Amino acid sequence: MKHTVLLLSLSIIAFLYSCNQQQAESIESEVISSFGGQPSVTTGFNNEAFIVFGDQESIYLSKSADEGASFSEPSIIATLNGLALGYSSGPNIVTTPNHMIITAPDTLGNLYSWNKPNGKESWAGPFRINDIDGSAGEWLSDIAATPDGRLFTTWIDTRFLEKGSHDNHRKVADSHKASSSKQEAEEDLSRMTPLGITKGELYEKIGGVPENAKIKFHNDNGGKLYWVLLDQDGKVLKAENIEEYKNFRKRNGERVRTEGKIYVASSDDGGQTWSKSNLIYKSPDGSVCECCKPSIISDRDGNLIVMFRNNINGSRDLHFTKSLDNGETFSQPEKLGTGTWKINGCPMDGGGLIVDKSGELKTIWQREGEVFVSSSSVTEQKMGSGRSPSIATNDKQSYIVFSNGEDIMSLNPESSVPTKIGNGTSPKVLALSSGAIYFWVNSEGINYKKI
Repeated sequence: MKHTVLLLSLSIIAFLYSCNQQQAESIESEVISSFGGQPSVTTGFNNEAFIVFGDQESIYLSKSADEGASFSEPSIIATLNGLALGYSSGPNIVTTPNHMIITAPDTLGNLYSWNKPNGKESWAGPFRINDIDGSAGEWLSDIAATPDGRLFTTWIDTRFLEKGSHDNHRKVADSHKASSSKQEAEEDLSRMTPLGITKGELYEKIGGVPENAKIKFHNDNGGKLYWVLLDQDGKVLKAENIEEYKNFRKRNGERVRTEGKIYVASSDDGGQTWSKSNLIYKSPDGSVCECCKPSIISDRDGNLIVMFRNNINGSRDLHFTKSLDNGETFSQPEKLGTGTWKINGCPMDGGGLIVDKSGELKTIWQREGEVFVSSSSVTEQKMGSGRSPSIATNDKQSYIVFSNGEDIMSLNPESSVPTKIGNGTSPKVLALSSGAIYFWVNSEGINYKKI
């Protein structure tokens, strides 16, 4: 019955959207900070709103005690040598009945936490989360708290694993690839790229593409994607933005593609000590999508849901897995949505998930440049064109935000179609007991708008 209600409500939203493509003009917003990026948001137990973000090697925190009408001047809560920022990496924040906890990665591939008891001003940390040095090498993580205050962090882990039973899955995958090698011998120009256009359309945009040249994709510090054309030795032949590519290489050094796996660790003392890092998923093809941020939430009963972008047989689709025993075991991952995305490259786009007021899991993510809401492999509703979606809920309704090019688009119960609310990147939405706050980043800084 819940699935039926969800499908009906989403169908109504999609129908209204298709009936009216006219978008509203951008509405005014306020600026929390003139600097910084990669914001993460959460609420406190007094309906306070918190935003954490990074700038250079400092982590900043700002608070709203008036339900988003205003925010405090950002204050530094910690500094971290080599703080990793960009393409969804950076600090995360969560609150428990007794603590506020912030996590952040460094460029050496380690993940740290800081904590502050509620009612206190001083922060303690850093406390390292991953138990193998440098194993959080993709810098992508998320944190959640259960109702009783237990913490769970998930991340893409790059540690080496001894070969085991997953080799059988690998043989199956290799067999599949061998059987399709003839079909792939001729380049498929209809295949989508991370930019949301086909490879053929990208070729037309680039112009002449030399034989054996490789097309790669990279991001700027705000998450915008660019293409670059490399020869067989990795030298740049042509780039959409050569300066941003140089900056990307400078940020990432000589990192090579690794076999990313989904790991989880827990803490019972507010993030000061962490359990052994536990593997919960390894792709049979060797790596999950290595540049897409995983997400983790807890429902009201303390059950955990982890969502990540997988990589199986060239398809980079969102999957989710559940734990009903406090993170001891996780279910077999289930693909989200009815379609699939065959793509030779990383979309650099994770997604978001919530458990709504009826207890129903609802996820948001993008495929081929289109944003979808889904709860399983048999449901899927398109919200519009875009990427970097975020979703939040309270006891009354759900709120959605995503970017479409330079436009920040929101969808809430007061608007039947996606509405432009600003320009920028890194959109986030935070639901309060009444209404919500939207956040995004542009040249003016970190913006917010309360509805």
